[in-house]
Order: sequence, then structure tokens, then C-alpha cells
Amino acid sequence: MAAIDSTKKSGRFLQSRRYTHDTFTDAQEAFTSVLDINANEIYIDQDLIPNSGLPYNSVGQDGSIYSSNGQQVMKYYYRQTMTKSDTNNEVWFFLVPTGSTSGVGASLIDVSQQTNFISPKYSISSLANSNTEDATPGYGVKVLINGVQQSVNNYTFDYKTGVLQFASTAVAPTSGQVVTISAYQYVGRTLSSQVGGSGSTVYDIFKPTGSFFATTNDLQVTGSMTIKGDLRVEGTTTLVQMLDQNAQSLIISGAASIVRNQFVSASLSIQNLGTFADRSMNSEIDCGDGYF
Repeated sequence: MAAIDSTKKSGRFLQSRRYTHDTFTDAQEAFTSVLDINANEIYIDQDLIPNSGLPYNSVGQDGSIYSSNGQQVMKYYYRQTMTKSDTNNEVWFFLVPTGSTSGVGASLIDVSQQTNFISPKYSISSLANSNTEDATPGYGVKVLINGVQQSVNNYTFDYKTGVLQFASTAVAPTSGQVVTISAYQYVGRTLSSQVGGSGSTVYDIFKPTGSFFATTNDLQVTGSMTIKGDLRVEGTTTLVQMLDQNAQSLIISGAASIVRNQFVSASLSIQNLGTFADRSMNSEIDCGDGYF
């Protein structure tokens, strides 16, 4: 039996094919879903990440958070001290707070591990090679050993997991040297914060109930609402004109019907004027000067 070919396996996953036998060709493997992506891994504020004009690039801005439209989007780290693996000096982790100088275990994810950094793919092409400390900053990380900037050829940084890997022992830091990095981290909303969760998300507010979505929460809409279909209100409806006291609160374009139901007779009451109702109620309308 042939051994597992990791290169073939990775290639087939990228093609959305599964990997079963090393003796199969790519064309023989079945198409299927091969990626396991959680809702907390999907950014929904991607459009708020600036592709140019990045706001921070200096020491005085360390820890600053950029917001757009009232939503936090990204955080800036200036020369954050990295924590090495306890296995060797070639692998370093982005921990906050910084871990032990003797290193941390690489087999498990440390609770202080920071992830979701913003890569150059979010910037315009002219900033693709710019780092986060340049006069005109980009999203490329800047890596230093004892304050000396390192060539991008000497390391790779995984923007998703926050793991820094040096290409070889020859270019890796020696014992006692300090590795720092400047980077932007995504701190905006993810899909899981809006769909699913524990009581305050869109999914928790609106739940499928038969053929419609239902909620037991109060709803507030700031702005206009258009309903293309019927509107049924089972309860009291109050229309309040807050901005202009002389403006009309209710405008009806088309026919309107006020009908009796099984509980009450149909009626329309106007303050200081009276009530329009069917004959069974003997209602009165004050027309002024003693006329009713």
C-alpha cells in the first residue's frame, strides 16, 4: 500500500475533491465539500477594512483601534514581542500577554494566542509590498530581531493563526534575542456574532416558525420601512409624530375599512371631537355650538 501523499492530498482539497487512494488520479476522486469553516471565521465587516490610507504606523499608536460607521474594525500592534516555541528558535507565536522567555509548547494552542491578522490582500496593489511601519503603511507585517528589520525572504507569517516561522536556522534568532512584530488585527464582527449565539444575535431574534420567522423581542427600525404584502397588528397601534407636531401621523392613500370583529364594534374616536361608530353604539360627534 502506498503512503499518503500530502502534496496530492492538499492539491485535491484545493480542487474541492476528496482524497482516498494514492493510486487514484485527480479526475478519479469525487467532488465534495472539503473545508470545515465555522461562522466565527467569516468576517462580515470586510468592507470596512480600508484598502489605503491606513491610520496607524508608529509607537504612539500601539493598541489603537480603528472604527468605521461606529463599528470596531481593526487593532494596531507596534513591535509586539513574540514568544518562541519551546522546541526551537525558528517558530514564534503572537501572544498577548507575551509568554515565557523559555518558550511555549507548539502542540497546543495557548490561551493568549492572537489570530485574525489583516494581510496585504486587503490593500490596493500599490501597497502590496508596504509594511505596517512605512510612512505610507500597508498590511505587510514588519519583523525585527533585536530592533533590526528582517528581510521578508527570511520568514513567513501566517496572518490567520499568528504564527511566525523563520526559513532556516541560519536566519532564525539565536537564544536570548528578542523578536518583535508590527501588525494589524481584525477585531470586527464575524458571522457567528450575528447569526447564532446566546440571545442577542439576529438568529436568536428571528427564528424559523413554520412558514415564517418569529420573535419575542422588541424591534426598532431607524429609517423607512416598505412592506410589500399585508400588515396585521394584533394589539394597539400608536402613531406618534415626533419631529413636526403639525405633520400628519397617518396618511392613507386608497380605501380604508373599519369593521366590527367578534369582540368590539367598529369605531373611530377623535380626541375632543367624539366617536364615529356603527348605530348600535349611539355614539356622538361634537360639531360645535351645541350640535351633535
